[in-house]
Amino acid sequence: MSETAASNPPARRWNWLKIALIASLAVNLLFGGAAVARFVAGDAPVRFAMLSQVQLVPRKFLGELDGERRRELLDVIRPYNKTFRDGRRTVRAEIVGIAEALEAEPYDAAKVAAAVNRFSAESVALVNEGGQAALDMFAKLTPEERKLLAKHLRLRGQPAKAETKPAAP
Repeated sequence: MSETAASNPPARRWNWLKIALIASLAVNLLFGGAAVARFVAGDAPVRFAMLSQVQLVPRKFLGELDGERRRELLDVIRPYNKTFRDGRRTVRAEIVGIAEALEAEPYDAAKVAAAVNRFSAESVALVNEGGQAALDMFAKLTPEERKLLAKHLRLRGQPAKAETKPAAP
């Protein structure tokens, strides 16, 4: 019996201090890795959420401006946010109105046409408001910024390159 006790070494016991030190090391490595990744990757991408209605201002144009100038120009558009939000809400309601007119029994083509016309009118009003916001921003641009914006608008206006597929034999 003493031979079996001698051949099996006693189980190693982990104390809580060692476990806490290993956990602390893991957390420190995690935060250190995040800091290094942030340094290597650079700043987080800038979001231009309010620009969805101002289609004449490409996001890449604003991405090339420094942070302070970008904020100045976005402040020009900020007063339009409520109008854009309300306009999008109205357009969504008009879409529901079209769906309801399409489902109605008996089908009434005049009601569908009226719903589509209301949707079109609201969409045009929203686009016009976006155009006015763009004009307000254009008035604040320097000559260099206008040239940069023109460059980005030309790039946006170019058709996408079609993928060329080899002709079938």
